[in-house]
Amino acid sequence: MSQATQSIADLTTVLKQTTGDVPPPLVGASSTTAGNKLYVFGGRLVSSRQMTNHLYILNLDTLVWIHHVPEPHSSSAPRPRYFHSANLYGHYLLIFGGMSYSVQRSSQNLCALDDICLLDLKSMTWKYPEIQPSIYSPQARYAHLAECSSDKLVIMGGQDMSNQYINEINVFDLITYTWIHVGTLSKQYGAYRAIAFCPSRINTKLQSSEPFWENPENPKDDLSVCVYSNYNFTDVTRDLQSFSPLSSSEFRDHSAEMSGTTLPPGLRFPSGDLLGHHMILTGTYLTPTHRAFHIWALNLANLAWTRIDTGTMIMQGSWNRGILYGDKNQFIVFGDRERDLLEDYNHRQVNFGQIAVVELEAFGIYSYPKETCVPVAQELGLSMLNEPSISDIEIVTNDNRSIPANTAVLALRWPYFAQMSEGRIYSAGFKRLYFNESYAVVLALLQFAYTDHLMTAQQHHPNILSRLLILSDMYNLPRLGTLATHALHQLLTVSTASLVYEASALTGKTSLQIRALRVIINAKKMAQQQHQQQQLQQQQNQGYQHQQHPQSPPQQPRHTYNEHYYQQPTSPISETSAYSSHYSIIKQDDADESYNLRNNYNYPSTRRITSSKSSTLNSQEVNNVSIPSPKLSKSSTTYYPLSKSPPFVDRPRKASLVPNSPPYNFKSGYMSSGYERSNYGNRF
Repeated sequence: MSQATQSIADLTTVLKQTTGDVPPPLVGASSTTAGNKLYVFGGRLVSSRQMTNHLYILNLDTLVWIHHVPEPHSSSAPRPRYFHSANLYGHYLLIFGGMSYSVQRSSQNLCALDDICLLDLKSMTWKYPEIQPSIYSPQARYAHLAECSSDKLVIMGGQDMSNQYINEINVFDLITYTWIHVGTLSKQYGAYRAIAFCPSRINTKLQSSEPFWENPENPKDDLSVCVYSNYNFTDVTRDLQSFSPLSSSEFRDHSAEMSGTTLPPGLRFPSGDLLGHHMILTGTYLTPTHRAFHIWALNLANLAWTRIDTGTMIMQGSWNRGILYGDKNQFIVFGDRERDLLEDYNHRQVNFGQIAVVELEAFGIYSYPKETCVPVAQELGLSMLNEPSISDIEIVTNDNRSIPANTAVLALRWPYFAQMSEGRIYSAGFKRLYFNESYAVVLALLQFAYTDHLMTAQQHHPNILSRLLILSDMYNLPRLGTLATHALHQLLTVSTASLVYEASALTGKTSLQIRALRVIINAKKMAQQQHQQQQLQQQQNQGYQHQQHPQSPPQQPRHTYNEHYYQQPTSPISETSAYSSHYSIIKQDDADESYNLRNNYNYPSTRRITSSKSSTLNSQEVNNVSIPSPKLSKSSTTYYPLSKSPPFVDRPRKASLVPNSPPYNFKSGYMSSGYERSNYGNRF
């Protein structure tokens, strides 16, 4: 692939180098994220085959590793282990089970563990709760599944030291520190081919149908667990089950309900994470002809699968483990561009020196903004905006219309207004502030200031949303920027793609910009394909008519009217009309389209963004939006303490979307041409 032509999927993934106390290559170590920190614990050293109890912490913002060593007066680290589980519970990291040495400092005798250790992430100290023996206590195991939800820790499956699967599920109460439940499993579940997730934290209010995991016979707040597994990798079988361990031992099968243009292949050592209303599935895909790290997303609202195409960035080298960075809607993949994936998989080796950052938001997968107040409070805020008796300022728009407002409310939600008003002394009567935006945009901005949400129909007009996104960047309103970005994601269609692309380019919303660019490219390509098909059909029709009447001369027109009244276009659907009338929405998973980075598309929806912020998204475009005017106060005066519109904040322009090369030069990794069958036994 030349430097001039790249896949748009390459824009969603960036390779980076980590620094500091980088962990050595490990086998069976756990990785967990909490905020902007990644915690890697335990594992077995590849070089010496010795198990460790070391703790490494990666700052996901600076990409600097540190090796944490407990303080001398604090509790020591747990026993060395690997293929254990690590779950986040509040500000604690829960460690359960795994394989370890039966005798300290001896590598000959191995054993499975059944203990629970807690790492306090605030004090960075280890704690060992006293757990009383119980009939519900779990069997010692390793390579099991573990999930934490509703103050409960659920342990499923795994293997014992005889490499036999343990068909048992146990539930641990994190409030009382007691085992409270034990049940049986009808299937074999383990870390080699299955993942578990608890969907209780998913916001189901936005789903049109009842969530598939909820059982009408069980209480609403019951603990629900879902398990996805794939087995028989030659002819893969996908299995999705849901159950409530505390209410019923019945497993409900949802395998037949899963759909998609393509479905995930058999992934080895998969991992699962929840983001928004999607379950992110990752794992290693190995066949005699294909070897790669795959990322898939399951929409939990309709059980539709989507492939996350990361382009060519991680096709070379060894990338075989990842973790979700939920705060930034990113997925972090560990690996090494210079190593071989098959060789590392055969040793179960994970490398931590390099990472690949995948922007999941570019595929429409992200955490939705949370509500900061109930809908009743939002309606009350709108009522306050329409009540002039509590207003003490008028906002005058560039079309000479006034909106009464309250300075205390504006100062609370608009830091720039508070800074501008600080120290000013106003005379009696109404104050007046000139704002160089249209009435529709200013009213939408004030509605946000009074409700902290975008809840009205006027606010969700595409042109107004684009202006709100730009204003959020100019005046440093992160909450408004998050809401506007989310709304533009939802409104992204062929007709709005160019508008969304320009607004996101001006504000540095790269993921939204990539989605809009994908829609534009795919729409144009589909229109071109349709145009070519119609031309081919016309040629075939002309050839058929020539065969039917080979000797008939061409007929002359009978009338001498102007020719352009009768001239037929080459295609009945031009590019512009095809975008606006024929196509509705382009699927986001069409991410494998290529484009030329050096060509300017001869397409009216694509505009080149220069270094200036002179956007075509001016406020005049939204003047035609019909919005009712709030009541004006009768006590309004003609006093002008603020005769000029508030100056824009002089902030550096954020970068637009440009193809970036990796920050450092990777050497070409060796990939063996042959395929060696790895040890597929149960022993790790």
